[in-house]
Amino acid sequence: MNAFSIALIVAAGVFVLVLTLLSFLFREKRHMQNRIDKITDLHKVDLLAQIKQKRKRNGVDDSKIKMLKKLENDLSMSGILMRPSEFLMIWVVMAFVPSILLILLSHNLILALIALLIGVFIPPFYVHKKQVKRVELFEQQLVDAISIMSSCLKAGLTFQQALVSISTEMPEPISGEFGRVVKELKLGSSIETSLTKLSEKINSQNFMMIVSAILIQRQTGGNLSEILTNISGTIKERFKIKNEIKVLTATGRTSGMVVGLMPIFIILIFLLFNPSYVTIFFESNLGIMMLVVAVAMEAIGYLVIRKIVDIKF
Repeated sequence: MNAFSIALIVAAGVFVLVLTLLSFLFREKRHMQNRIDKITDLHKVDLLAQIKQKRKRNGVDDSKIKMLKKLENDLSMSGILMRPSEFLMIWVVMAFVPSILLILLSHNLILALIALLIGVFIPPFYVHKKQVKRVELFEQQLVDAISIMSSCLKAGLTFQQALVSISTEMPEPISGEFGRVVKELKLGSSIETSLTKLSEKINSQNFMMIVSAILIQRQTGGNLSEILTNISGTIKERFKIKNEIKVLTATGRTSGMVVGLMPIFIILIFLLFNPSYVTIFFESNLGIMMLVVAVAMEAIGYLVIRKIVDIKF
């Protein structure tokens, strides 16, 4: 039991510490590379080849850089004003400080392991929920943004001036994201590049549809105001269908949450009021095996229910 808990704690600690060290070691290199990208006029393919060769010489793994970039993008989209290195430090503190205090004060390895798991999973879960909520709010504001854009185009303003109107007249988060696009355009970036980067960052089907229509119109021509009005109607219908699906699948989603959280709640209750009912599972190989099988089955059941209620439209 003791060796098993210590092994899990050490493994989780090593994983988080490695991420933290990588973030600090390569922070200056990433900053330098960003500056080089902005001031040089090298071809994109040549630049990427040079970056890969440099990373290969320095022993840098592209997957780790991509993981840190993804974390940076997730923090930006969730509205958390924090660098990846700062988030990783907070993650380490939340994971290890409560568990270490529990070991020192109560000498209960089971509670310390539970505190460690909670500390490991809560920060990314919080970031994910904030990101999902912010993207949903962004999508809800798209209809009003399209109306402003269409009105500006009908009044004779340029597309870039329409983007400025959205960034100044609408609330967050859409004003902040379009404000970044406007700043990139002022620095010399093209509309196609800026909108494509924003679309990849947000990863919203509705916004991808708008960007695709704008890019096609700039290549082939046409009445962009009329195109945006038609897309606005399509997005409204998609929101209507999405709300209907949420109502119809509410029972299934609630069942998935109950299935996933009820065993954890029961174990915590027993640990508080009658620990002997639960500690027997951690003191024998058979008990540990039963716990592993139970966790696996609970995870499979939750994923199956989530897959059933996740209707694509």
